[in-house]
Amino acid sequence: MASSRGIGPTAAMPEVYAVVAARRTQFDNLLWQVPVLTITAQAFLFTIALGADTRPTARIVSCALSLLITFLTIHLFTRHRQAEITDAHWLEQYEQGRYGSGQAHGLVWQHARNGTDPAIGWFSAFARLAGVKTWAIGLSLFGLAALVILVITIFWPSLLQKP
Repeated sequence: MASSRGIGPTAAMPEVYAVVAARRTQFDNLLWQVPVLTITAQAFLFTIALGADTRPTARIVSCALSLLITFLTIHLFTRHRQAEITDAHWLEQYEQGRYGSGQAHGLVWQHARNGTDPAIGWFSAFARLAGVKTWAIGLSLFGLAALVILVITIFWPSLLQKP
């Protein structure tokens, strides 16, 4: 955190707070752009991998790329989350030092959000799922699917061809 480098939350000026808040927002935006773009790329690669007329070499290459994209995406997703959380904690410390509570960022805000009913009927149950963990698992499943297709391509290629 920033406070470990000598920039304590109470020593920061309002301009620094605004810059860190803007940076945190940018990391949060990047965090959710990564999976959206990845799903598009994965759909393209799976179209190749599962095409009935696709040659085994193309299947293997597209599956290998899908596995690579899965790894890189989860890595980038995790790093964006790490940066966003670091800034959220710094902002919370600043707010606690300056205002006596961290209501706009950090754990206080997280608990308030988690305690708010999104008022969308039975879909509200989805709000109980941890967003980043759920998406990381979902993104991992693309890699698992690519691995399964790769194994089928190598050991049972007839399963992926036209009957």
